[in-house]
Amino acid sequence: MASRKAKDAKAAENDFQFANATPIQIWRSDGTEMPSEYSQYEKVEEGAKPIIEWQNKLGQALAAELMPGANGLYFLQEFPSHYHLRWYQAAKEDKKKHQAKHYYLFGYPEDPGASKARKYYRSPNHFLPHLLWLIGESQDRGDCACEFCSGSKPITSKSAKAKPVSSGGPTPLPTTTNPLPTASTNITNNGTPMQKNIAANSNGRPRPMSRPSLPVQQPVQQPVQLQQPVQQPMQQPVQQPVQQRVRQSVQQPTSREAQPVAPYQAPEAALSTSQRPYPIAHDHDALFRSGEAVWYKNNNSWRVGMILTSSPSLSIIPFGHPLYPTQPVIKEEADIRPFLAFSIPLISPALQEFQGQALVNINWQALQDRFGTNVDATRREGLAIEATKLAATRVDQSYSTFNPIQEAAQHYDAFGGIFLGAEKICVGEAVRIKLPREQQEQLSEPVTVVVKRILVKREGGALVFEGSLWKLHPLPLSQQPRAANQAQLPRTMLREKEFRDNVFRDRGWCVEWELVNQNLTLDELSIRGRFYETGRLTPILNPVKYQDMLQRQQIDDIQTLLNNRGDSKGPPIGRVLNRAQAVAGAVPTNLLSSLGPDVIEAQP
Repeated sequence: MASRKAKDAKAAENDFQFANATPIQIWRSDGTEMPSEYSQYEKVEEGAKPIIEWQNKLGQALAAELMPGANGLYFLQEFPSHYHLRWYQAAKEDKKKHQAKHYYLFGYPEDPGASKARKYYRSPNHFLPHLLWLIGESQDRGDCACEFCSGSKPITSKSAKAKPVSSGGPTPLPTTTNPLPTASTNITNNGTPMQKNIAANSNGRPRPMSRPSLPVQQPVQQPVQLQQPVQQPMQQPVQQPVQQRVRQSVQQPTSREAQPVAPYQAPEAALSTSQRPYPIAHDHDALFRSGEAVWYKNNNSWRVGMILTSSPSLSIIPFGHPLYPTQPVIKEEADIRPFLAFSIPLISPALQEFQGQALVNINWQALQDRFGTNVDATRREGLAIEATKLAATRVDQSYSTFNPIQEAAQHYDAFGGIFLGAEKICVGEAVRIKLPREQQEQLSEPVTVVVKRILVKREGGALVFEGSLWKLHPLPLSQQPRAANQAQLPRTMLREKEFRDNVFRDRGWCVEWELVNQNLTLDELSIRGRFYETGRLTPILNPVKYQDMLQRQQIDDIQTLLNNRGDSKGPPIGRVLNRAQAVAGAVPTNLLSSLGPDVIEAQP
């Protein structure tokens, strides 16, 4: 009896230690539903102790294989889709009261009509090689070392067993001969999505023993996504990546900003708002634009790349590094997500010293030798994912201007557009902004700023935006809208009004953009990112939510599903010369000669 109590006490202590473990999410799956004829195997209910024990051991094993330098505890957020833990209890004549149950993981794909016994994994160690293959890029089962794919007994990791942590603090994970940078990126939850198919969410939240369901929104989806798209919210990126990120709430300031930045008047006087016309970008109506960093679907995972052309087709160049060149891919709009829909996973501790550096300045040959990528394709892929995270973080923390404008602005240079982090913003377009909490409460309706000027101070390089502040105000159809102001608005805001009017019409309501402040001056940290139309982005991010809004005739603010520019965990970069410098080393230089006829950038 005493030994049983001691065993239970040890298990309870181990559960407690895992309460603050970091979840790892696998997006890709080859699992299949279990046929009904195997009903003698009972399915283990989600959140049951055997599932948690398997997932704790698999998380530790994955961390040991992919992140040997990492400290702390990890667990697998959930089994790949259609993989289920089941138990079997053999019937015995004596029918002992405490007869042991045997647990098996089912889901391995079987050939139709196969007569041989169904394949199942008998332990976390047994399943680990197949899980590692799912994380990788290869679609060839011949590259998988598991017993069923290879036809031989697998070589498994001894690290799959989750070791209890001493009271003095977390026990570092076991190391291997050739440490590999973490291969986990969306994507998020808002998922998502940077390695290929795994995401470690470093959200620091305690892990309840009855596992909570993933947030219905996730990216940071492909994310082997080591970080949270922020989302990243989380539907399963494979199904609905909108929030692969374990994203930070809009009300929670990031490390980059201690508090929300209030709009301020520029200390230099009188930057009067000019009404002169500015050049209009050729892709200003595109949901995703040339030069923007985005998440895109890659099989069942999410990756980060840069849009080369937005018309007539969306061509994306995936991020890589100088020794891991990539080729452009063509994608449909439905397979792309804004960069801010998912969060970038944390960079492997082994590579954090390179944060903020241009990839072109890093010795990738030395890193490949260090991590043994020449003998292990999985490690090569893992290093490429880490490179993607480094590049994406640098892009998010930097900006570059284009289309210089000759106008009288004392102490400032004016520009017609800016690559602000991942996004392309031009004069005359709408942006999301941060407001002090008290102003947010006063302006409960959606607010946005129409940019009228983009200015960079000649001394110090401070970035300043001038524009007008608008809020979306509901009013009954019987009340005549004051349409005079609407002519000043960009098409995105006019279409937003039209969409909401159509939804609210049967309820007897409409909306109107109401001018709050004609001349507002904002600094760099006040800009959250581009303003996206609800009617265009919601069907992509969350089709179910979109249909629900239409049925309820009630519109939820889609902007709250997005992260803020600069939310990624990296050092501020500030201004770079042009877009090519922001992504130097992550994208082949020959593909960056032009981002369109209306983008004129500074050259070295």
